[in-house]
Amino acid sequence: MSPSPAPVLSIRALGVTLAPDFAVVIDSLDMARGDVVVMDAPSGAGKSTALGLIAGAIAPDDHPDRAHSIAGQTITARTPRHRFFAPHQVGFVLQTSTLVPYLSVGENITLPLDVAGGVVERDWHSHLIGALGIAHLTDRKPAAISVGQRQRAAIARALLGRPALLMLDEPVSALDPANVGQVEHLVQVLAEDAASAVLLASHQAARGAFAQAQRMGFETRREGAKSISAFALARTDRPQALEAAL
Repeated sequence: MSPSPAPVLSIRALGVTLAPDFAVVIDSLDMARGDVVVMDAPSGAGKSTALGLIAGAIAPDDHPDRAHSIAGQTITARTPRHRFFAPHQVGFVLQTSTLVPYLSVGENITLPLDVAGGVVERDWHSHLIGALGIAHLTDRKPAAISVGQRQRAAIARALLGRPALLMLDEPVSALDPANVGQVEHLVQVLAEDAASAVLLASHQAARGAFAQAQRMGFETRREGAKSISAFALARTDRPQALEAAL
């Protein structure tokens, strides 16, 4: 029997209280390279907050059962961000591209690897910008290209380091509906080429390239006056609910 793939992401009881009456919790989530999971929940449910928790951008509440690791790196409050958020570990695509306005599109794409002191794989770089249809735009500034083209550049930037985990937060919500399916398909194919695990937050993934992907379970729980948005993949040894400590 071949060994199970090494986990790219492993989470237990990771959550944050955002207001006295509202919290967001990821009860459990395990992913390996090649896995594709959609965080499918209504707007306002806390999907972006959950991704922020995973990315280490939001400080979580203390909980005795909390566990959080990315690409084998255990993450605590004292873990330096560069230890788990390097370009080969995590790629992140937000709802709207966050390109640096005074850099060219090409410079924006290579920026994370340049900052990390990494080496750009030229063949992979050419493959990405060619597949995404932006090879002719790399000398332009972000303001000189369309919203959709900027989002494609953000996808290329996120995938350039062949990240173990690719996270996307409503990545096609700002695109023309006619281009949504094509961009979703490109993300799916290129992430597969990169051997990345894909975690997609979307409330409109019931159709299109990610229609058959595994879904995270979502529920709203109550503890007294507190509403808790909870996400989890189905598992048999479900951990103690985080709200007990909130």
